[in-house]
Amino acid sequence: MLDKLYIRLLRLVILTVITLNFICFLTTFNPKALINPFYIKNRTISCYFLLKHIIFVSGIPTKIKDMDKVNKTVEIVSEKYMVDPLLIHAVIKVESKYNPFAISKTGAMGLMQLMPKTFFSLGFENPFDIEQNIEAGTMYLSTLLKRFKSLELALSAYNAGPSTIVNNNIPNIGETKHYVKKIIREYNQLKTQKASPH
Repeated sequence: MLDKLYIRLLRLVILTVITLNFICFLTTFNPKALINPFYIKNRTISCYFLLKHIIFVSGIPTKIKDMDKVNKTVEIVSEKYMVDPLLIHAVIKVESKYNPFAISKTGAMGLMQLMPKTFFSLGFENPFDIEQNIEAGTMYLSTLLKRFKSLELALSAYNAGPSTIVNNNIPNIGETKHYVKKIIREYNQLKTQKASPH
């Protein structure tokens, strides 16, 4: 009897992992999401809120990006939290490629790819709502910029968590170092494009 129960539980766990991975893959088309069995708690929370958003707010999500809403929201929150709008755009482009329904392999959500704990601790309710996600991400980034007084350190903390910043050094994490360089490169490109005459 117990053997049958354990087998059913094992099948349920395997089915859950496969389902979560498949949903995460559909939001990003990242092959890593198909084989990643980790971050089950975060991915479960993220998938739950994505399905809730689909059912009660937006309907079936598409890759069509509401750039007017994104641009308007970035403009508003950049002034509110005193963060360069080009930096916000750089973060969004690198984090999610402007896909408001993205879920990462670790369970980070939406345009600015915030982890569930971080997003909800900032007082917001719907991580897949464009306006809420951008405001939450910008608020968090603003806090990190003020705390670390360095763009590189703030981006490192945004990617790997504030606790990874020790003695004002970028953490020795390959993914984080690559992330910081990628954001700064994108940010500089956006500044160059804005400065160049049309």
